[in-house]
Amino acid sequence: MVKAAVRRTSRWIRMLRGTCVAPGLACGLMLLPADVQSQRGAAAGAQRATRSQLTGLLSQTERGAAEAKPADRARLLGAVAAIRRRLELGDFKPGDRFVMTLRQDSVRADTLVVRDSLRVGVLNLPEFSVAGVLRAELEDQLSAHVARYLRNANVRTTQLVRVSVTGAVRNPGFYYAVPDRPLNDLFTAAGGPLMEANLNKMTVSRLGRVLLDGTQTKQAVEQGRTLEELDVQGGDTVHLPQQRRMDWRSIIQLSFVMLSLFLGVLQFLRWYYDQQNQ
Repeated sequence: MVKAAVRRTSRWIRMLRGTCVAPGLACGLMLLPADVQSQRGAAAGAQRATRSQLTGLLSQTERGAAEAKPADRARLLGAVAAIRRRLELGDFKPGDRFVMTLRQDSVRADTLVVRDSLRVGVLNLPEFSVAGVLRAELEDQLSAHVARYLRNANVRTTQLVRVSVTGAVRNPGFYYAVPDRPLNDLFTAAGGPLMEANLNKMTVSRLGRVLLDGTQTKQAVEQGRTLEELDVQGGDTVHLPQQRRMDWRSIIQLSFVMLSLFLGVLQFLRWYYDQQNQ
């Protein structure tokens, strides 16, 4: 039994080394066997994991850390700390946005912005706090908040992620996107790629660290993978570099310089031989 557990733990650690690019939950999920991973639900995604899923993941990761070698234990303990922070503090931070649609006698929609106090203004109702709220809990808790003041109100939320789009696009800048949209939709929002854009070298980075390189990002675009599936979070940067273009003006100028030097050398050699023959 012990040997089997050690083998399973070693296998999970190898998976973590080879494929983990997202902090916290995404790393911890790779420590789980297939039967436990299936419990999170294919459609839920790591970013929308429920509190019960995170709690179960925390227990699994703690056991994996206890059985891991010292060289790997620090990495697993880091994943444990990230999951605990998420359970305690929630998923939202100042500047995050989501769209609330309220259906009652009529339909009203509003884009809510998380303030520094981790509160949002909900129409003309008292403010709602997102402190400690997970993405998976937002709609239920916001519905409960609205139900205290309005009867027969139906609340739906659409969460947005703020991503920086840079490089060879027509309108670089920050864009709010729906997490279940494909990655290439960001470039459509930014006006589309320029003619000189190098689509094979697109990258996704977070705080200066590359999460997805050109090959991985190209595959994600070809497969139509969404921002949520790629664990793209608020503040991440999607960069589309330019192709290297030949500067023909500089090449022509250099050619003229080289030709002038060559003709100058020929003229010098001709003068030299004329002097020798005299």
